[in-house]
Amino acid sequence: MEGRLSDLIIRLAGGISQRRMYFDAHPRVAATSREVAGDLASLLRDMQAVSLTVGVYGGRFVRHGRYLVGPSIAGRSLVDFAERLQCGGFTFSLPLTADDLTGFFRLAADRSRRWDSLADARAAFAAAGLGHIALEAPLVEEIDDAAADDDEAGAAAGDFARLVPAYQSMYDAVAGNALLVGSNGAVDVAGAVDAGASLVALAGQGALDVMQFLRYPDYDSYTIGHSVRVAALSTMVARALGWPEDVLCEVAAAGLLHDIGKGRLPSEILFKPGRLDDDERRVIETHPELGVRLLLDNGEDSAVIMSAAWGHHLRHDGGGYPHSRSDHRPGIVAELLHVCDVFEALTARRPYKTSLSPRRAFEFMLRDAASFHPQLLATLVGTVGLYPPGSEVLLGDGRRAVVVAVGADLDRPRLRITAGPHGRAIPRDQQPDLDLAAHPSLEVAELLEADLVPAAG
Repeated sequence: MEGRLSDLIIRLAGGISQRRMYFDAHPRVAATSREVAGDLASLLRDMQAVSLTVGVYGGRFVRHGRYLVGPSIAGRSLVDFAERLQCGGFTFSLPLTADDLTGFFRLAADRSRRWDSLADARAAFAAAGLGHIALEAPLVEEIDDAAADDDEAGAAAGDFARLVPAYQSMYDAVAGNALLVGSNGAVDVAGAVDAGASLVALAGQGALDVMQFLRYPDYDSYTIGHSVRVAALSTMVARALGWPEDVLCEVAAAGLLHDIGKGRLPSEILFKPGRLDDDERRVIETHPELGVRLLLDNGEDSAVIMSAAWGHHLRHDGGGYPHSRSDHRPGIVAELLHVCDVFEALTARRPYKTSLSPRRAFEFMLRDAASFHPQLLATLVGTVGLYPPGSEVLLGDGRRAVVVAVGADLDRPRLRITAGPHGRAIPRDQQPDLDLAAHPSLEVAELLEADLVPAAG
């Protein structure tokens, strides 16, 4: 249920972004309005409720006294709207219609508009006929970060609290460039470089976990979350290879910008709900060349960033696209982006597919090993492991744990125990470390899907 709430928040934010690019009657805006209205009605029906309130406090979403970490990053445009409205959140009530949401997106899309008071904002909502979306008063009671230790999901969210600024800056860089490219062809490369540097500044590979942090569905084919995850994965592997810090910053920026060319593709192809035909597939395959042209037009001269934009779909054995000479090989950074791009796509959750576990994804990639640079693929496997750092797992004895680091054996990571055999959460300062290599009779029973959203309480 809480995962569905997270998805709903992100879809609302996505509707705002779409409305900034298009207009009320545009097929994408209209479809999102209909889909979100249906999703909300379904969620409320399952909750046996007629309304749903999502609070905003301190620049983040809150519910039941807990921060919602992932949605606060991916749904930043909705947080920004709440702040401009001078409100403490939104209450959505049945019967909420697609027209209600279209009007909501229209008001939110104008980033230049800021209301002087909550009363003024409520009057604007009334004038727009948004009777089924109420604005809540600002929250005055501070949310207690330490209280997150009261439950497992909250404890997991607490572990990621220090990562929020870096991931927020990366997400904003990709989202901002999507809007720029769609409107006037501009690219903020400097912003992407700065965002990449914020990631690199996080010390240690454990701080670069992405498999459990931004795993929310990408409902736009521009796949903002995808670019963020590819950037972080690529930086993680490059760090493991010992690449210097200045190169790491360029690698991170290259990951954020590698799909920039998609912003110049026809929306009817990018947003097509079904399978692409051959002609449409050929159009999609032009996005690397379009990306390089955009970067050149904006004065970019970084060989790392340009190579990644051009070559992230080129195979190690010479196949892939764009078509090149048989003796041509992509640069090492492009090969790194290719490995991480495929792994992320296989393990990510999308509206049209289920995600693969890291084990299944690696098995899939190894069956087509000629596609990938062997050292880079091996380093990715060794760095991420079968249970990526930050993953929540269930042990064979019923205890729950968070993966701290990959072990010498990929299926035997180092852990921190977060809950006992009966699900009772252990306070953060009392959670013991456990190295599965030293406990051969104990195994991971299940890789858990943690949404970083605290359970209702």
